[in-house]
Amino acid sequence: MAGIEQTKEVMTFIFSLSEAVEKSLDDGEFNWSDARYFLDPLKKLKPALNEIDEVIPEIMDLDDDELSELVAYAKDKFDLDDDGAEEKVERVVDCGVELLRLFTDLKKSPA
Repeated sequence: MAGIEQTKEVMTFIFSLSEAVEKSLDDGEFNWSDARYFLDPLKKLKPALNEIDEVIPEIMDLDDDELSELVAYAKDKFDLDDDGAEEKVERVVDCGVELLRLFTDLKKSPA
């Protein structure tokens, strides 16, 4: 098992970003005052990217116990209810993988 700490960091960023978008659209408008909601995700971006290359190996090595740990982590940290929590975590993990691929591709692209 490679562990899942980096995967948790990526999950934390994605859930935080999702919450920021939800809050900013809550009043039906999107304006400069909504920028305050994006401060927390920005703080979580650096830890999520620090060792993002480790996320793919963590996910490829993910076993049932680690998935359960990720679900419990997300339920506790992001107040998810039991209904659909595992599916949401799997989708967030998939999003993290795609985000990693995008960052990797962008780093390889000539400036």
